[in-house]
Amino acid sequence: MSFRVEIAGRFAREAAALGEGEVCARFRRSFYLRYPGERHACLGDASLGRGPLNALLSELVLPALGEKISVAMDSSVPWEPPRRAPVSPPPELLKAARIPTEGLGCLATGAHNALTVYAQPALEALQHWLAGNALGAEAELLIGLGPGLTPSGDDYLGGMLVALRLLGRGAQADALWRWIEPRLTQRTSAISAAHLAAAASGQAHEALHEVLGGSPDLERLNAVGHCSGWDGLAGAVAVIESYGRN
Repeated sequence: MSFRVEIAGRFAREAAALGEGEVCARFRRSFYLRYPGERHACLGDASLGRGPLNALLSELVLPALGEKISVAMDSSVPWEPPRRAPVSPPPELLKAARIPTEGLGCLATGAHNALTVYAQPALEALQHWLAGNALGAEAELLIGLGPGLTPSGDDYLGGMLVALRLLGRGAQADALWRWIEPRLTQRTSAISAAHLAAAASGQAHEALHEVLGGSPDLERLNAVGHCSGWDGLAGAVAVIESYGRN
């Protein structure tokens, strides 16, 4: 089976250039292909939205798990997120938004749930690191923590990486990624690791980039994964607010 892609992110294009991919996960509106070197691409219809691993199709036909897929990228339009300094959404917008009850997204408003309370030692370790201290081992708790194909803790760390890049703090982003990367194999899925690798370069789903660019449409975050959009925003807000206080 082969597919022709209309729009594709950089990481999807690089993965597809390796040849055929194997279907390793499938959902209602998308499926993931695994390539050599644990590269991944996510193929889906337009409702999936643009992102670094996403390849959008005009017509989605879901293949079987394990099927080998050829992806034609020659006529696709490349997608890259904007590179501009991020901002936190205004508090009044956050208070009016439908933030998921699961995950870590509620941290963007300063609220808490059972997961954030459990993750508090890791969150505090990351805050101390942002303040210039060594990163404590407690932060490992976030990797692979929480619901979703890309767990909430991973998405929170991804949001931090994206915000650091957009703020021009590449050295801090590099340092955080060097700490995260060797821990991924034992603590989270290969798909989530692929999304974190994209975040380490400063790329995430377009909905997160738009909100960090000042868009008031926070509802778009609800369409990103199980609660990934909001988890990523919470991590990004932690970085933005930390450096805003410094």
